[in-house]
Amino acid sequence: MIMQAIPFGVAQNIQPLFIPYVTSKFGFSLASFSLIFTFGAIASAICSPFLGKLYGKVNIKFLFLIGVILSSLGFMGFSFARKLYQFDILSAVSQVGCIMFSGLGVPFIISHWFPNNGKGKALGIAFSGGSIGNVFLQPITSHLLAASGPSTSYIIFGLLSLIVGIPLVIFFIRLPRDQEVINPSHTSNAQENTTIKGYEGTGAEAVRKNIYFWLFSIGYAIIAIPIAALSTQYATYFKSALNLQPSLIGILGSTFALFCLLGNVVGGTLFDKLGSLKTMAISAILIIIAIVSLLLSAHFHYISFLFSISYGLNVYSYMSGPAFMSSDVFGRKESSVTLGTISLLFALGFAFGSSLFGLIVDHFQFTVAWITMLICVVIGYALLLISIMKYKKQTLHT
Repeated sequence: MIMQAIPFGVAQNIQPLFIPYVTSKFGFSLASFSLIFTFGAIASAICSPFLGKLYGKVNIKFLFLIGVILSSLGFMGFSFARKLYQFDILSAVSQVGCIMFSGLGVPFIISHWFPNNGKGKALGIAFSGGSIGNVFLQPITSHLLAASGPSTSYIIFGLLSLIVGIPLVIFFIRLPRDQEVINPSHTSNAQENTTIKGYEGTGAEAVRKNIYFWLFSIGYAIIAIPIAALSTQYATYFKSALNLQPSLIGILGSTFALFCLLGNVVGGTLFDKLGSLKTMAISAILIIIAIVSLLLSAHFHYISFLFSISYGLNVYSYMSGPAFMSSDVFGRKESSVTLGTISLLFALGFAFGSSLFGLIVDHFQFTVAWITMLICVVIGYALLLISIMKYKKQTLHT
């Protein structure tokens, strides 16, 4: 949880607050600077399948340590960047490091401590650390940016990530011994054995040959487009389009963070109780509410709080969701490799989403951009939910 609160929070959650300051200082357009999210996502996407194969073969402490160092130094390096390509390269370095200790590392750790029931809730609780950190990071970042500017802020937060992350990895990150494995279960032995067998699956190679796996991944990639826009551009929209005060933007960010905390825990519980299909259907409703709220907030600023609430609750769809669904839908066997492939497609969609949104805003303004994101939500979730139903139905028949 602390790893998610600080190192992950620094790498992923506060960069959107830097956008208006950096673009103003260096004269970058929104579309061009938004490419840092594109390059970061592409780099992590390309590396995900390869890195997924390392878990279980290379010491977990070493992988986490390399991840924290790359992520922290990459973020700190933004302070010395002056050209767009420098920001792009540093974003790639930071995001590759981040996925090592978070996107792939956390699910790998959780899957070993919670091999059977309770994994969804455990993932939600672990990932809620990012939300807890965000409650404090959002207002602190807004204040520090206004007082000291982006260059100083990049160094401070990069150092914070290193100072917190490295001791945590050295002293606390490890896999459980056999007698330490936590296996909460309220089912009978017969029920538990059936559940475990059902989740085992056929392995990553067989999964990749199934058409519904690719429909799932493509749908998730399309969903990543609006997630990228909502995650990276909300502060710019509030500041540039709605002219909200920095203090109010900070409050909206803190509100979002608080409901992210709730969303991670509740979302993990929903995955355990309802499964992937129903939980992701709820996610679709939440993200639609979030986008509609942004559109309406142009006329009624107070509705922007509904965005913070609904999108915060939806955080499980892209935090614990990929890790849970990779094993729940496609089986536990080689789930890290399967997760790497899903993460690749998701990251490509996320990469495309940031630049696409910025391009639309530069040419057609924010309203058209948000409507485009709404269309992506409908298409993406339709593919995702249909593929889950079809794959599970096919699995039951076989």
